[in-house]
Amino acid sequence: MEEIIRTQISPVPDSHPSPLPDFVSDPQPPAGFPFTSRFINIKDFRLHYVFKGSGPPLILLHGGGTWLYCFHKNIPALSKHFSVYAMDMPGHGFTHPLSGNRTYDFNTVCNAILEFMNMMKIEKAHIAGHSWGGGWAIYFAGKHPERVLKLVLMDSSGINRHERLAWELLKYPVIGELMAYFFSRQSVKRGLILSFYNQSLVTDELIDMMYAPLCNKNNRKAQLDYSRNIDWRKTRIMLPEIRIPTLIIWGNQDRYIPVRFGRQMKQLMPDARLEIVDNCGHSSHNEYPEIVNRLISKFLL
Repeated sequence: MEEIIRTQISPVPDSHPSPLPDFVSDPQPPAGFPFTSRFINIKDFRLHYVFKGSGPPLILLHGGGTWLYCFHKNIPALSKHFSVYAMDMPGHGFTHPLSGNRTYDFNTVCNAILEFMNMMKIEKAHIAGHSWGGGWAIYFAGKHPERVLKLVLMDSSGINRHERLAWELLKYPVIGELMAYFFSRQSVKRGLILSFYNQSLVTDELIDMMYAPLCNKNNRKAQLDYSRNIDWRKTRIMLPEIRIPTLIIWGNQDRYIPVRFGRQMKQLMPDARLEIVDNCGHSSHNEYPEIVNRLISKFLL
């Protein structure tokens, strides 16, 4: 089943009050962060997350190079129906390693999700992931299907292909290190412009929010490690074996992962449906949050 959802562009910037921090000793998101930060220790990391709502548990996984702020237009609406947990994955946002140098790969994120669920006493949860977060959700579902109720994959990684040039270059020694060293706010702006079909949504506030955690050298190193260590052929092989009900949402004008990969993913998964959002790029949950929130809620309830 596939449906293209026709849309009209009418950007309305969000504004939110600043919350009081929970942990003054932990690194805190910048002013304007619209949620209360929480932290919990898992085996190798002090994990930054937010929690809101009540109902069946729903875990949100952001994409590579971003952090949980990317769900700021989704958490309030989804929390009306679900207990929403949005996590900063290891090497992202304001999650930080507890000791020493860490390796960042599939097992790092898979273990983090599992340990977080165990710590929070979540037996089973819906899991929704965007971009790399979708690929991580696929890997987790393949390894621990008994812990997943339903899957939502938004403009998702998971099928092996060439990344956009900047991400491909990170894989090369010396070149990748130089790119990480010279990474700047302008780099974030260029990435967001490529991610959005409606580029008027790429505001200075959004750029500053997304850039803030990438000032952390550990996070920059993590992007190198993930780019070099993650092999999407592993998740591609898992797709036909995942029988969990799955909703795939894709922007029709996605320039990072073209919509043909969404169609291919739908064909490979035994119990998947595909919703295509028109006039929409790689960040469907940010460009059309009302549509995406409605699709997710209707599918999961």
